[in-house]
Amino acid sequence: MIRRLLTTSVALAALAVPASGQTLPTTWQELNDFKAGPTPYEPLMEFWYELDAMSELVSMQPLTETLLGRELPLIVISEPAVTTPQDALRSGKTIVLLAPSVHGGEISPKESVQMVARDLVGGDLRPLLEDVIVLALPLVNPDGGEVRRRTNEAGYDMNRDYLKLESQEIQALVTQVLNEWTPDIHVDGHHGGSSPYVITYQGTLNPAADAELRAYPYDHIFPMIRAAVEAEDYVAFDYSGVRTENGVRGWGSTSVEPRKHHVYTGLTNSIGILLETPSNTHRVMRDGTVVPIPLEERYYHQIRGGVLATTAILQAASEQREAIRAVTNGARQRAIAAGTTGSDPVVLDYELQSRGTEPVWMPDEDAPEGYSLQNVPVYLEWVPTRTTDRPAGYLLPPAMAAIVPLLLDHDIAVYRFFDEASIPAEVYQATSVRRDSYFQGHYLQSVEVEKEQQTIEAVEGWFWIPTAQSRGNLITYLFEPETDDNLITWGWTDHILQVTPQSVEEALSDMLEGAELSSFTEQQQAGMQQRAQQMMSRRQQIPMIRVMEQPDLPVMRVAPFNGYERNRFYRVR
Repeated sequence: MIRRLLTTSVALAALAVPASGQTLPTTWQELNDFKAGPTPYEPLMEFWYELDAMSELVSMQPLTETLLGRELPLIVISEPAVTTPQDALRSGKTIVLLAPSVHGGEISPKESVQMVARDLVGGDLRPLLEDVIVLALPLVNPDGGEVRRRTNEAGYDMNRDYLKLESQEIQALVTQVLNEWTPDIHVDGHHGGSSPYVITYQGTLNPAADAELRAYPYDHIFPMIRAAVEAEDYVAFDYSGVRTENGVRGWGSTSVEPRKHHVYTGLTNSIGILLETPSNTHRVMRDGTVVPIPLEERYYHQIRGGVLATTAILQAASEQREAIRAVTNGARQRAIAAGTTGSDPVVLDYELQSRGTEPVWMPDEDAPEGYSLQNVPVYLEWVPTRTTDRPAGYLLPPAMAAIVPLLLDHDIAVYRFFDEASIPAEVYQATSVRRDSYFQGHYLQSVEVEKEQQTIEAVEGWFWIPTAQSRGNLITYLFEPETDDNLITWGWTDHILQVTPQSVEEALSDMLEGAELSSFTEQQQAGMQQRAQQMMSRRQQIPMIRVMEQPDLPVMRVAPFNGYERNRFYRVR
């Protein structure tokens, strides 16, 4: 079967001719019968350059270069051609971003996107361009992809970089694509999930994101993916695999912090879709039987699953054009309204629950081929357990100025005081500052807090961040110190908040700096013991201050001082 399908695919590629009369390019995978491993960077880019050169529907724009000098362009596919975000937005079409293979070892998504793009330019998918503009990256992680490494050359897991923006690849993606083009749908391509599913998917599940936005792909897009794969003797289901909660075995997923792409995009009011390609050791036929897939054919099936899922998303984007634009625009307007009125509480804590019992293909050592269809709980509903009132905005003292460039990178409006003002506010006092773990060059921190009412005397140089912005949900997640992914988490307050010692002995050790306590007089030792107790019980004011009522403030909008982009490194050719 695979040989027939491959022959058909190549034949279609040869027959599909763009307006210029040139033959569309063949992928490296097709040339190698899908059996030579992942496409290297050079033939991958050659495909995209050829597609761009032969079709007026395709344009390529530079985003950045990797640390090893590989180009990372943005490809725009549209009919008629558009080359600017403004023209794309004014078209009224659904804007879809395809961002494959941020983890370099997760390879099939970059292959699937090539085949979908070619069909958009000169194949059966071209009519979709009447309603859809497609943005694509060849792959998000060119350096890691070349050596099948999860991280980029700097060692960052870039799918954990969407808040801190330390990698130049993600910084470019956020500032130049997500901010400028504001895609309605983001498709984040990975390898994960469990066989016998050919593809697994997930939307934004974090309850801090807009509720209608979170529900939309589950109600209107994912059913189309399931139908598309079932038509070709496959099955699809929610990411990712077997999960046990409170001793009950079921199906579930991973955590949902906004440092991840498809969660971050939900907080910025776009429909985030995670596609995860399992190993494809098995498939489920239409009659319900499970059959093994030979090792040498599995990569083809992985790619095919990605093609079917991505195509279904684009079909939904076309058929549901008005509804999708209504839900993304509506989410942005609801975020602004919530910041204005103080409605919609801010989620601080949430817990995982089952969304119900559903039939799932589960590993089963007693079943033929090792899988059976079982009714199990599906742990995919994250429910708020603690919230707080949404503030009108946050005050920052001048000591927090270093965070302003990052906020601007997230397209968050920042204002600065040009005169003094007395402002009633809610101030957080940290009663404990903990260092939880080390990750990607940061000691991740969390705090315990108490809240009190104060009048803040802001003077010239203070900052004001209103929550009545389309990215209000992202703003509150970053600035509330009790969320699981905020400015404190990533060290932006390390110069102000000191870690709380866990014991008197630890506090003394910090003070002694290697000296022996016995080398001090009894009076000095008593003083040090007292200071150690004070260090453990001290309260530290958190420099992110909540203002609950809409204020009238002497502020002016902050603009970047110059056009320098801190994470871009171009070579002169």
